Amino acid sequence: MLITIIVFLAMLSLLVLIHEAGHFISAIKFGVKVEEFGFGLPPRIFGIKKGETIYSINWLPIGGFVKLYGEDEAGAIVSV
Repeated sequence: MLITIIVFLAMLSLLVLIHEAGHFISAIKFGVKVEEFGFGLPPRIFGIKKGETIYSINWLPIGGFVKLYGEDEAGAIVSV
């Protein structure tokens, strides 16, 4: 039972990593600056900066994200 859960979580993590890598590659291909490529959900455990992108491992290993330039809420346009 425990092995099944571990294998399931490992496979799910691999699928999330591949999915987020697709977003990352698409953004790079279309010239969008990627601020951070994160595996897991924040807070950050470890991060390394290469070029303009931070590659991070985060505390909750149940997801992932790609943070694109201009994606913060402060600069968001709100339509009413």
